[in-house]
Amino acid sequence: MTSSNEREAASLYAGTERRTQPHLREVFEQAYRVAYPLLDSRQVLKPEAGSAHFLRVVLHDNFPNLHLQDISILSVSIERVYRERSKNET
Repeated sequence: MTSSNEREAASLYAGTERRTQPHLREVFEQAYRVAYPLLDSRQVLKPEAGSAHFLRVVLHDNFPNLHLQDISILSVSIERVYRERSKNET
């Protein structure tokens, strides 16, 4: 179900790109493939301190040219997409 805020944002930005980091969008699927074994092993999604940091380290090792803020954005996005895709598989 789409909320009214999402509909308003969609009509406001119709035809224009809202994302401000297109370089992250370009590497997202490759980064997702790198992160998938970690996510699938359930090691990263545990609420323990440091598990999300491990994902960021792995992403930084594979994408050393990205800024640390970009790595953080990418890791959060990857975790969110993993959860959504996992829900759809069950």
